[in-house]
This record gives sequence, C-alpha cells and structure tokens, in this order.
Amino acid sequence: MPEPVDVLLVSPGTTAGWRRVDAELEALLRELGLTATTASTDFRIARHLRRGVLLTDLAEATAMRRALTVALRRHSPRAIVFSSPQAAMLQPAGRLRGATAVRFDEPAASNRSGSGTALLHALERRALGQVRLLLPMGIEPSGEAQSAGVATPMVALPVAIATAAGAWRQRQRQPIALAYAGNPEKKGLELVLGAWGRAARPDWRLVVTGIDRATGLRHLARHRVAEPAGVEWTGLVSPERYAELLRSAAVFVSASRHEDYGLAQLEALGAGLGLVTLAASGPYPALGIARAVDGKLVAAEPSAEALGAALEVALGMTDDERARDADRARELLRPHSRSELRRRLVEQVLPLLLPTS
Repeated sequence: MPEPVDVLLVSPGTTAGWRRVDAELEALLRELGLTATTASTDFRIARHLRRGVLLTDLAEATAMRRALTVALRRHSPRAIVFSSPQAAMLQPAGRLRGATAVRFDEPAASNRSGSGTALLHALERRALGQVRLLLPMGIEPSGEAQSAGVATPMVALPVAIATAAGAWRQRQRQPIALAYAGNPEKKGLELVLGAWGRAARPDWRLVVTGIDRATGLRHLARHRVAEPAGVEWTGLVSPERYAELLRSAAVFVSASRHEDYGLAQLEALGAGLGLVTLAASGPYPALGIARAVDGKLVAAEPSAEALGAALEVALGMTDDERARDADRARELLRPHSRSELRRRLVEQVLPLLLPTS
C-alpha cells in the first residue's frame, strides 16, 4: 500500500540552486507539521543527450513523468506541487487536477522561442490551465508569469534568501570579484571577461565558477575575446565551497542578457556583495535591488565596455561605501526572507491546497 503523505514535490533538480530551493520548501512544509517528500530524477545523463530547447524540455518532461509514476507507487499524496512547468507538461490529466500547483521562475510562453516551441507552449498551457494554483517565484507575479495565458489563480512565492549577519566587515573580505558561468553563452562569459580586462586592478582577481578553464577558453575563442590576467577558474564547486566564496568575495559580476529569475545574484546581494550587472530582461528581482542600492553598478548597455565601466566603479569603492550598500541591500531583501515565504504558504497556499474543511 502506498504510504500517505501530505505534499509530494515533483522536482527536476537540474541545478544546484534549484535543488536548494526545493529542499528549502520541503523543509518548511515539515516545520509546519506536514509530511512531505520529493520525487526527482538524476537528469545529468539525459543532459548530455539534449539538443535544442524543444528536446531539452521534452526530455525533462519525460523524465519527470517517469519519476512521478515511481513516486505514486510508494506514496499517496494529498497534494502535488510541480517545481517547473516542464515537470507538469507530459503528466496525465488525472495527475494535474485536484490539489495541485506548479511553482516556476518563468514560463515557456515567455522564455522559449524558435523552432518547435509552439508545441511547448501548448503543452504548458494545458498543464498550467488544469492545476489548482500557480506559484510564480517572486514578490508579485511578474509580467512574464502572467504571459502563460491561463486563468489559474496565482500566489507569488519568494525564494528564501539568507542575508549576512551584522554590518559589512572588510576583514572577512578579499579583493575578489565573483562570477558564475555554468552556461557560458547564457551567462555572457565573454562580456564578463571583456569587462574584467578593462577594469581589473593589480591586487584584485576574478573567480569564475561553474566552468573549467578549457571550456571557458573555447567559449572566449568563439567570441574572439582573449583571456585577461587575474582570472581564476574553479570549475564546478560544492555548495559549501560556493558559500565560502560568497563570504570572502566583495563583488559579483553578472552579464546575463536575460534572467529567468537570477538566484545567484540575489544570494550575492544577501551575502553583502556589490552586484555589477547588465539590465537583463526577464523576471529578475535582483536588478531592481541593484538599481536602488547603487545605479552606477548597473551597466548602461549590454556591452563589455559598459559592464567594465560599472565594474570599475565597484572595484574602486571604499569600505564605508561597501558597508552602506550591503546594509541597504539587506533591507531591500526583507520581502525575500524565509519568514515571508512561510507566511505566504500558511495564509495563501496551504488553505487552497489542503483545506481543513
């Protein structure tokens, strides 16, 4: 007999960041006295077989249908929460109706274009139109979230962002600018390195995570960008090592032209780093915070020259200026707190998914 459980999370777990987000939600549900478990799949092998947006999403959707099939043999959930539209796209209708919700950063309707994506949009509308509740990430449903084109009620759920305790303390910081380039094309690695080549100071170094040097250099060669001095490539790092880098770095550099959400940038702001960024399109909450903290750190245009000018400002800041900006960012991140996530779950989500009748 399947074991009863209050909430079954269906999580693709395709990145370390989103695995943390889903684990946080499961832990919070348990704190609220509910039983919760996660259905996932090891998608790393399938990732090597993916080609293009259409096949990528269909491969993920197929893997998540199988994962949920296995999970339902073991568990009998009162509610099912899918952690992405792709996780719900190919599920049978019977699994979408009832006490169900989809949590997502940005729908395929707004961030998937090109050959074959009309099929993805149709599958997404089918899934999102049948579940009981949509849970877009953020403080309010973004315009992108609303572009899904369905009438399903929405409750925005922030991602819980930890903030650095106490004031900025320079003795804990090193002259390090941090960047993440797990997907170098999407993350604009050539712009980050181009900006660094223009703004770098002799006593500073740029630490690039999520990619090894050989792969990074191949990407740079395709864009005809030379590797500047003062760059350290870490490759993939553990969550613990990444947390150490956030605690020790002073600046985070982002060159994404489009962000589905921008978890890494929010985490950097929470850790007290100055955020140097492009004005990326998409539901990118860190952009508004960065502008409110110090608009000079937001590049005027999506170019290495403009990003370099913003980076030069960040590297030249005084300790007092860094402390001021870190305190301001911490205040602006309050709506992204774990306590706010908990409040919305208790007041707006669980009464709809698990009514006490």
